[in-house]
Amino acid sequence: MNSRPGLRLVSICAVFLLLPPLLAEQSQPADPEFQKDLALGSQALVSGKYEDAIKAFKQANKRRKESCIECYLGMAVAYSWIGREDQVLESCNKALSCATTDNARAAAHSLKGTALIALGASDARKYSDAEAEFRTAAKLEPSAAQHHMGLAQSLLKQSKDAEGVEELKKYLDLDPPAAMAEQARRMIAQPKLGRMTLAPAFHLVTMQGQDISLHGLAGKTVVLDFWATWCPPCRGSVGEMKQLTKRYPSDRLTVISISADDDEKAWLSFISKKSMEWPQFRDADGNIRRTFGVNAFPTYLVIDGDGAIRERIVGMNPQESIIHRLKDVLAALPSLQADTR
Repeated sequence: MNSRPGLRLVSICAVFLLLPPLLAEQSQPADPEFQKDLALGSQALVSGKYEDAIKAFKQANKRRKESCIECYLGMAVAYSWIGREDQVLESCNKALSCATTDNARAAAHSLKGTALIALGASDARKYSDAEAEFRTAAKLEPSAAQHHMGLAQSLLKQSKDAEGVEELKKYLDLDPPAAMAEQARRMIAQPKLGRMTLAPAFHLVTMQGQDISLHGLAGKTVVLDFWATWCPPCRGSVGEMKQLTKRYPSDRLTVISISADDDEKAWLSFISKKSMEWPQFRDADGNIRRTFGVNAFPTYLVIDGDGAIRERIVGMNPQESIIHRLKDVLAALPSLQADTR
C-alpha cells in the first residue's frame, strides 16, 4: 500500500513550509539565476510536478556548487511524493552535510524519518531507524510540532503505544493545524490507528451541492474514484462504478468520483450523459489529488470507518474488473459484511 497520505503529508508539507525561512538564513550573496531556479522548483512542488521540481532544484544546486541546503530538501520532498525513498535518504544526507543551522538539520532528519517510515512497510526494522531520526529532529527543534508527530508515528508502528501517545500529546500542545490535531486525537484514543495509513483530512462540495468531509464520513466505508473524461480506462469503468453504488446501502458505503478535468463543460456533459448520480467533484486546482498523492488515473482508494486507507488501486487490469479487485477488501470491512446486495 502506498504510504503517502497521513504522516508523509504532515512531514512533507511542514518541511516544504520551512524552505523560505531556511533560504533567508543563508549568508551567500543573492544570485538572480539561482533564485529563479529555486522559485521554479518550489512552484513545481506546489503544482504537483515533481519531476520538474527535481530538475529545477538540481539546476539551482549546481549554481551553488552542490552546497544548497534548500535544493537538497526540495529534492527530498519531491522524491518523497513519488515514492523514491532511497533518493529521499540520499538527498537528506547531502542536506545534512551542508546544513549550517539546527532548523535545517532538523528538517533533514525529519524527512529521513518520513522516508524510513515508508520503507518500514517492507522492513519493520526501519521503524526503529525512523524513531532515531525523529528524536534527533525533535531535540534540534523541540518546538516544531511535525517532529513530534513523526516520532509518535514511528513509536506506534513499533507498538510502543504509551510513548507514542505521550508524543502525540506534545504535538497537540504545540497547536498544530486543526485537521492534524483531530488525527492526533484519534490516534490517542485508538493507538492501533498509528499502525495504519490514515487518510488525510479533506473537505469538498460536490456538483450536487453535498458538503463532504472525512470527519462527516466517520463510520462509513468510502471509495474515492480519481478519474478524468480524457482517460479511456476511466470512461470504461463508469458502468462498474455505477454497479458499486448499487451493491451496498448508501448509509454504509459512499462512492465519490473526483475528476481531474480542466474542461468543466466536458465534465458536466459526460456526467449527465452517463447518469453518474453519485457524488461528483471536479478537482480544478488539484488540491485533493495532491493531498492523496494521486498521480495516475484511474486511482481508487478504500477508506474504512476509522479513516484508515485499506486499499489503493492504480490503473486498470484488463483481466479483472474493478469491482472484483475491490470485492475482498470491501467484504472484510465490518460495516459492509451484512449488507452485500
